[in-house]
Amino acid sequence: MTLIAKYIGIDKYQDSKIRDLTGATRDATALFTLFSDSINELNAELITNHEASLSKVEWCLRDSLGNAGPDDTVIFFFAGHGTHDHHLVCFDTDITQLASTTIPVDSFAKYFKESKAKAILCILDCCFSGEAPARVLENSPIPRDLTLKLDSFAGEGRLLLAASNFNEPAYEMPGLRHGLLTKALIDILQEEATFISLPTAMDRVLAAVRAEAAKLGVIQTPVLFGTITGGLALPALKAGDRYFAAFPEKKGKKISKNFQDLSKVGIQQAVIDEWSSKYTSGLNELQLEAINEFRILDGKSLLVVSPTSSGKTFVGELAAIKAIDEGRKSIFLLPYKALVNEKYDQFLATYETKLGIRVIRCTGDFQDRTESFVRGKYDLALLTYEMFLNFLVSSPSILNQVGLVVFDEGQFITDPNRGITVELLLTFLLSARERAINPQLIVLSAVIGNVNSFDEWLRCRKLLSPL
Repeated sequence: MTLIAKYIGIDKYQDSKIRDLTGATRDATALFTLFSDSINELNAELITNHEASLSKVEWCLRDSLGNAGPDDTVIFFFAGHGTHDHHLVCFDTDITQLASTTIPVDSFAKYFKESKAKAILCILDCCFSGEAPARVLENSPIPRDLTLKLDSFAGEGRLLLAASNFNEPAYEMPGLRHGLLTKALIDILQEEATFISLPTAMDRVLAAVRAEAAKLGVIQTPVLFGTITGGLALPALKAGDRYFAAFPEKKGKKISKNFQDLSKVGIQQAVIDEWSSKYTSGLNELQLEAINEFRILDGKSLLVVSPTSSGKTFVGELAAIKAIDEGRKSIFLLPYKALVNEKYDQFLATYETKLGIRVIRCTGDFQDRTESFVRGKYDLALLTYEMFLNFLVSSPSILNQVGLVVFDEGQFITDPNRGITVELLLTFLLSARERAINPQLIVLSAVIGNVNSFDEWLRCRKLLSPL
């Protein structure tokens, strides 16, 4: 028997009008590496972002479901957007030509039905209903179609696990950057000691997704169709070399002042080389403490109180680049338009021009890329306090796509004029945690005397540098 698996995850889309996601590639990568680490005979392929073109996804269907023999088992996983008329959105999908640049679920179901494979497990972590921040193309020019029935996939030896029913949205977990369905799979398929009975495990997955959705204040009801007589057992998933290579932060490694050590935690070499040439003396003590003791590169939130010119702004840059490397979108908030423009010019020259990181700014100026910000078509965004507050009030769902907020000049909370804006912004971020929306928060502050339990209010640790 051959176990054939295709894992497809798409966060970034070629068409500027298609909203980017934050967890689809992470979903596909996590399952690909966990299955590859755990099953020696697995014949698996991972396809993400620009690789996941229409032609490539169609090839994956033919190569797995289409070419499987009667002794083969197939796993087909897809995470990304669906459309309201039940198509799977590919990297090169054109929103003006959806019919010819997407994968119809009906043709997918035909592969599913006609495959000669002994057993098939198909997992769709996308949806065909709802609006942002669900995994659906909400601005599709094609009207919603309510005729799809996912049970058309049902059959002996066939299991379809869908993140939600055809008329429900499917969500991502903002802080963990996974779809609710995939996160439940990752957790539950690692719990057994030896082998997993998939039909039994699926019942627990369905319950876990419903419970997590309730914490977000939404309804998401995953569905499972099909049967496999005698069940389908696979080795329990165990994280190994491939998984830790893809997610090095899971090992909690420590680094020295040498920038080259940052490769241990997954920072790309091009960024390391740029920093090494720019900061020849390496990381300073404040930055090392933030990394090694306060684990900012592992997604931990932190309040840094330190004098001007102590290197605390670079603490925010370190966290931002690590977040971007993991597929999380990062935001820098600054008090004045002039500071945003100055930092934008620096970041543009260092990160976009040289390293291909998408940098945008929003200050209320005519040069703003507001539409890019709302659609998540950025990696690093710089905004004034007021501009970000306006976005949060008018489009609160944008916070679901944000993985990190660096709040510079946090001492402005004590300012008699600007303090109310700072407090409102931070209160908005803190209250979002009650809905399980919990981006990493790095607050950078000049020395403000008595911290006055600022860190406790932020619900994070504090790093105080000596004067």
